[in-house]
Amino acid sequence: MISILMSCYNSNLDYLREQIDSIIHQTEQDWELLIYNDGTDGLEDWLLQNYSEENITYFDGIHLGYAKAYNYLLYFAEGEYVCFCDHDDIWRWDKLEIEKKYLDEHPSCDCVFGFLNWFGEKEKAESFQISDEDISKELLFWQPIKQASVMFRKDRFGEFDCPFDCCADYWFWSKHWDRHYHLIEKFMINYRRHSGEMTKDKTGFREHHAKVIQRNMAMFGKDLDLETCKKLDRYSKTYDEELKKKIQREIFG
Repeated sequence: MISILMSCYNSNLDYLREQIDSIIHQTEQDWELLIYNDGTDGLEDWLLQNYSEENITYFDGIHLGYAKAYNYLLYFAEGEYVCFCDHDDIWRWDKLEIEKKYLDEHPSCDCVFGFLNWFGEKEKAESFQISDEDISKELLFWQPIKQASVMFRKDRFGEFDCPFDCCADYWFWSKHWDRHYHLIEKFMINYRRHSGEMTKDKTGFREHHAKVIQRNMAMFGKDLDLETCKKLDRYSKTYDEELKKKIQREIFG
């Protein structure tokens, strides 16, 4: 079974309906959807009025924030495979089937992910190529894994335990940098971009991203200050490609 985890914070119910419907109409039907209400008024009544599926489970509690809400849901997930799910995207109709098939046929693979097709207030087809080996190497410095599109084996990953919400997904994947990841070169998600997404504090995001890199370097005994870690962030204004390559050689040979 596949456990699909969704946290709802200030969710637009029209967007939410599109996302849930795209899950319900998947070609692969062996799934459970776990929804945590992290701060959306009227969500429980709306779900009861619109969805009677037995494989949708609702959790209502205090506001936890992104990281703690997903860690809470991960604890209750009963599936062999797990997907993180944004509350405002739309899934390709056979996403679950494609990803499950790959994991079933490749038992050494721990996690798969695919491409995103941005839509809404910003449109972009986000695709690229990267080898399985390079995913792990690059994870120490940036996140090639597209969180909204993943499927992974629950028993091979730990808690979703980032101490801050910003970059929590990068914290999780880079903590498990040594797992076997694979990019399926297909568009799996219509990834909604709207004003709430596009007005996030980019300076704060880069600061937290550097903190994750700092944690990653500490895993290899490298005590780097935050400014140096910002130079290892490929999207930072101070990015230093040669410094990154030097550290990669020191870590991986």
